[in-house]
Amino acid sequence: MDWIDSAHDAVAALGKLLSQDARLIELDCALPGVFVPERFEGREAVCEGFRFEVDCLSPSAFVPLPPLLGQPAALRLRRADGGQRVWHGLCTHAAELGSDGGLARYRLTLEPWTALLRLRTNALIFQDKDVLGVLTQVFAQYPQAAWRSEVTQPMQQRAITTQYRESDWEFVTRLLAENGLAWRFDHDEGLDGTATGRSHSATPAGHTLVVFDRDAEAPTAQPGTARFHRINATETLDAISHFGEQRSLAPDAVAMASWDAAQVEAVSATGEVRDSAVGTASREVYVADRAGRFAGRAEAEQASTLQLDGLRLPQSMQFGAGSERGLAHGKAFTLLQHPEHSGQQFVPLAVEHSGANNLGSGIVALLGVSALERGSYRNRFIAVAKGIPIVPVAKARPLASGAQTARVVGLPDAVVTSSRDHQVRIQFPWQRGAQPHRGGLTDTGDNGDGHAPGDHTGGTWVRVAEWLAGPNWGSHALPRIGSEVLVEFLHADIDQPVVTGQLFNGDVAPPYAAGIDSSANHIGTLSGLHTQSLDASGTQQWLMDDAPGQLRQRLHTTLADSRVELGYLVQHGNAHRGGLRGQGFDVATLGWGNLRGGQGVLLSTTARGNAASTQLDTAEAVSQLRGAEQTAQALSEALGQHNVPVLQANEPQSALIEVVDAPNADSASGEQADTSPNPFSTAALLTEGPDSLAFATPKSALAYAGSHLHLTAQDDTHLAAGHTFAGVSGGHVALFAQKGPIRTIAANDPVSVQAHAGTLELLADQSVTVTATDERIDVLAKEKIVLQAGQTAITLEGGDITFACPGDFTVKASENPFLGGDSVAADLIGLPRSRNKMQSHLTLKRNYCDGEPTENAEYLVAFSDGSKRQGKLNKKGIAELDDVPSGPVNVQFGEDARAYKPHRSEDTEQLDNPLKGRRIDAETAIALFAAAQAIEELNK
Repeated sequence: MDWIDSAHDAVAALGKLLSQDARLIELDCALPGVFVPERFEGREAVCEGFRFEVDCLSPSAFVPLPPLLGQPAALRLRRADGGQRVWHGLCTHAAELGSDGGLARYRLTLEPWTALLRLRTNALIFQDKDVLGVLTQVFAQYPQAAWRSEVTQPMQQRAITTQYRESDWEFVTRLLAENGLAWRFDHDEGLDGTATGRSHSATPAGHTLVVFDRDAEAPTAQPGTARFHRINATETLDAISHFGEQRSLAPDAVAMASWDAAQVEAVSATGEVRDSAVGTASREVYVADRAGRFAGRAEAEQASTLQLDGLRLPQSMQFGAGSERGLAHGKAFTLLQHPEHSGQQFVPLAVEHSGANNLGSGIVALLGVSALERGSYRNRFIAVAKGIPIVPVAKARPLASGAQTARVVGLPDAVVTSSRDHQVRIQFPWQRGAQPHRGGLTDTGDNGDGHAPGDHTGGTWVRVAEWLAGPNWGSHALPRIGSEVLVEFLHADIDQPVVTGQLFNGDVAPPYAAGIDSSANHIGTLSGLHTQSLDASGTQQWLMDDAPGQLRQRLHTTLADSRVELGYLVQHGNAHRGGLRGQGFDVATLGWGNLRGGQGVLLSTTARGNAASTQLDTAEAVSQLRGAEQTAQALSEALGQHNVPVLQANEPQSALIEVVDAPNADSASGEQADTSPNPFSTAALLTEGPDSLAFATPKSALAYAGSHLHLTAQDDTHLAAGHTFAGVSGGHVALFAQKGPIRTIAANDPVSVQAHAGTLELLADQSVTVTATDERIDVLAKEKIVLQAGQTAITLEGGDITFACPGDFTVKASENPFLGGDSVAADLIGLPRSRNKMQSHLTLKRNYCDGEPTENAEYLVAFSDGSKRQGKLNKKGIAELDDVPSGPVNVQFGEDARAYKPHRSEDTEQLDNPLKGRRIDAETAIALFAAAQAIEELNK
């Protein structure tokens, strides 16, 4: 019976001792009430993160570990003032450490949510973003992410930022270090107001990644001061017991240089700090950075300064140790009671924590451990003086090993998409997205649409290397969309691609293929340039034939079969040389030609005998224009006689005639002239013919003049429209007829003449007749209408009609009855009569003691007026009754419709019955039953 009594005593002891109440260290995790912290060790550091390993005790040796992984957990350390300091993290590792005396040990590892970034490796291109924009896109894929920026300076936006064969964490920290940005973690410590005082986290994982630059103000730790004092049992306050300084040599200058092809110069700068106390040579770090790193000298100076700050950070540091529970990485504190540094502020860069819980001597006895230190906490740290810039050292970028192939992408339905500086956009085979290369991956994981759009929105502009390039001269052959190109990387930097060549492949064969396995009738004498239209319907080529004694060049396009050939002319057949056609040059086209003249163009169908003329002889055209000038002038004078504005375009018309009627000193003499004959004084286009000219199109035609548009006809001008004719003027409109009448006729619809802002007048030297042959004439006005003839007038204003005349006023009518007054009784409609009825509502609800609803149970309700209602509750244990009588009610509920099943918690540990098959007395049975109840309460 001794072992039974011991088991009973151990269980009873555990029920009292395994509690987190009033402990130095507490733990909240996904399995509440299961673990009690025994001890912990951890480290938190600027530009690193944090990691805490917590050893816990549990009365169960069979705690399931998978529910803990990836879930938030909180480690709490009670402060000297009774408050709590909290470290929030994700449980990234859980392990069993064995069991002893009915207790089991477990080790839980807490890390920040950024630990998840180490688990994913990616190859991804970020476009047109600065470092903060890249962080936003990366962190958006993690639901646990919580971060904020305390960056005070603007960050440079990069055309592309490539993550290549890196984990998300390696990529993010590399970008932060390159841009001189440091980071720390802030933990949520707000209270939720409950009696237990547990922290209520405002972020998914309870902590926030804070990104800051060298100029950001360091926050203050809580508490903001720390004593330099001894540590012993009589002290009630925390203190720093050891504090010292360490010094080390560091570089004193950083020089950086980067070639910028856009500016065609090397952008360089040097950041330096001279330390006269050290009599050594200059300790300069020279960085020959990748091309295009800096947009200007100011950015280069900033980068060199940041690099120097990061390298010099270890030069002067402080180290210390003690029991101050408020020390946190990246948060400033003021040191007190120190003989040299009292009153100075320091910022810890790294803090290592260790602590053990005060589980009590009973647990120590149960565990059989005699060396367990109870209720203690210690730390050690490295710090710098506040004000020293905290900048991480730049990390090495991943190298692109060798050249890669890519495909050119661009605008949809376009052949070539390029920039002014001979650049194209490319897409690599490893890019995933909506439009990857044939056979590529469309699964983008958590990156939404991915980074392979297959068009101009992907990647960045990439320079194309040519075999000749110089200031305004060189070769030019941009790869088309879909072409496979060879890509190399400057400085092996994945962010610096350059197209160094174009490749033929299984889809594209050489245009002038010759030699082995070809059908050409030459050994390879043809070279040149051959292009093809996007829809493969035509080609263009510049061909050079280097056959001995048969040199030939050919410019050709299949559009209208237009060509220019020079030299030894043969029948051409792509890569085949045909029969001889002659020697010299050949210009031919089945289509049209284009004529341009920068100093003027004359288009004429006038023919002269013996071709007695010069290049720009405009005698016939000028004669016609002079006649039009006289006609327009005569009509303009007639307008002026009738007080109508004259034709303002007459003067520009005369000026245009002078332009094309320049004096000709060498007219058709056939002798050598020092100047061009008949030049136009400006670049004019003149079209003339002795017969008719026609301009016709089945669609729209446009004529535009920036100043005046002058149309003159010696006889008639006819303007006709099949549907609508609209004449619009921004100023004055005049219709003038010297002889015939002006008619405005609408054959089927109304005629509207409106004056929106002025007065509409119809004036005539004689009579004005307004006639309506079918219906009526309406005269409408907003306020008043006056009809007046001489001194007689009829005025319609408001509700009055006024007749005014100097003589008699006569009203004639066949009948004019005037009726007297009368009255009739009103027939009133009866009003409705009604009474409002009070409506009432009753809600029935029945739950078990644990809150579970009673499903489909029958009910019977008796009302005060003697009426009754019955029915069944729904699956939520609720019934709604409308239009019930007022007054008290009596409700009876039936049984739950479901069959009874015993309820057992899955978390309850099932213990073996050591007394199975044995006889025990009543007292022992009662004691064991009480012990089992205690274990069940402990698990709860």
